[in-house]
Formats: sequence, structure tokens, C-alpha cells
Amino acid sequence: MSDLITHLRSFNRKERFILLREALGAKTFSLDNDFRERLGNLLGLTVPADTFVAMDYHLDWLQMALYLAATPSPPSPIPNDDLFKANQEDVDLLVAFDGAGTTHLVLVEGKMETGWTNSQLRSKAQRLRLIFCTDRPGTSLATPHFVLASPKESERVRIDTWPEWMAPNGTALWMELPRPAGLREVTRCREDSRVSASGGFLRIDP
Repeated sequence: MSDLITHLRSFNRKERFILLREALGAKTFSLDNDFRERLGNLLGLTVPADTFVAMDYHLDWLQMALYLAATPSPPSPIPNDDLFKANQEDVDLLVAFDGAGTTHLVLVEGKMETGWTNSQLRSKAQRLRLIFCTDRPGTSLATPHFVLASPKESERVRIDTWPEWMAPNGTALWMELPRPAGLREVTRCREDSRVSASGGFLRIDP
């Protein structure tokens, strides 16, 4: 295991992840074999079974893990170059694994019911461009990948402001996120069942 993955693991403090791990009795999470195969085919890589997996991983943590992996004896305190934002901006799923002299960092953004907004993706792309720019500590230790996951591929995603690595060959990487069968939603409506944000009735839609 690379030092980078060790540092990634040490920052993984998300309550939801820790609670789910405790509830499932799992010290670490393993990727489903089918998911690993589909992700590997999309990236053109072999994704091993012993990957590091994290949910809702803060980009601040990612930036700091890269810094520490490249800085064995960091100063104390560490000067902040304004890249550490102390905010909640994150990636839905982080998959990290070592291979061929690098650590692959796969950042997966998932959507099920709603689509992405280009302003949201533009903001994330701007932050990731700064994190993985060539003169940043730790950049040379990692190979980043960016993947969108949703039931259907969006035709409205604009990649013109993304760094090249986020959209190799000029195309955003997309993989299907199957919608579980039997899901329903409650919608506020009027008495005639027409959708209304102020309606006094509810309808259940598939």
C-alpha cells in the first residue's frame, strides 16, 4: 500500500461511512466484482479487489493526503496556500489503488433522480484542476480519473472548462448506475392530482 493511500485512509472521518461500516461489521469496504469490472473497462485498467473505498470524501482531505505523501517531514504548523478551503465540497465515491508506479485515484460522482448542473461541475472541475496541477506536492504520485454515474447519460454536461484528465479524448467518462426496482416518490399535488408545490394532497408515483 502506498503512503498516499495510507494518508487517504487516515482522513476518512465521514460519519456516514463509519456508521455504515460499523452496522455492516466490515473493517473495510470491497467493491462488487461487477462494478470493478465495469469501472476497469471504462478506465482501461485492472481494478484490484483490495482497493481503498470511501464515501463523500472531502476534497480538502484529498489535497492534504497528496501533500503529506510528498512531504515526509511537514512543517508544523503547515502554511495554507489557500487551497485548503475548510468546506464540505466532496466526491461521492473515491476509489484508490496502486498500479504501475502510480496511485490511481478514481473520483465518482453519482446522480439518481436529479441531473448535474454545469455550474456544480464547473466548480468541482476548477477545484480539481488546482489540486492536481503539476507544481502541487504529491501530484506526481497520483493518476486521477473522473467518472459520472447515473441511470442515463446526460447530453447537457459541458466539459469545456474541465482539465483534460477529467475528460480524456474530449469525452466525459460515464457509467450506468442502475436504478433499483420498485422505487417510489411522494409528490405534493392538488385534489385533481395535478402537481402543485402548495397543494393540500399527496400522490405516490413510481
